[in-house]
Amino acid sequence: MHYYGDVETEIGKLRVGYGPDGITMINLAEGPAAAFEKAYARLCGVRPQPGKIPDRFRQAVQKAAAGKTFAPVPIDLSGVSKFQLKVLKELQKVPRGEVRTYSWLARKVGRPLAARAVGNTMARNPVPFLVPCHRVVPASGGVGHFGFGKSRKRELLEREGVPAERLE
Repeated sequence: MHYYGDVETEIGKLRVGYGPDGITMINLAEGPAAAFEKAYARLCGVRPQPGKIPDRFRQAVQKAAAGKTFAPVPIDLSGVSKFQLKVLKELQKVPRGEVRTYSWLARKVGRPLAARAVGNTMARNPVPFLVPCHRVVPASGGVGHFGFGKSRKRELLEREGVPAERLE
């Protein structure tokens, strides 16, 4: 079975979906739950049911959204392509308090000309915060885009110890 529920965090309420293999999707808890259920079904092929978030999942999401170190939890990325999986796995190696560029990440996954595809992967990251897409920035400067807004990205980076003003 797949379930979802809402988790209160320092940056607002997040909707978290999970299945037998771990956390599968995180999104802002804005709008109707049916929209989350539909997006989850597109990603995972199954519609989740409302349920209680396990404490270890809730704590990991809360800490990650606060820019803090969190205990590892299982993350299920089976709904993404092979390329996206490779990018997201490499991204998980970027330490807290550091950033990398889209082009750096493209080179690390053996596709040096795929910076734009890396950017698209960041935009489609199903588990932001836990897989830290906010740590990827443009080589041209600035913090870049973030699905939860630039101000939240800047805030997250600063909470992790990255001086976001230096990126601008």
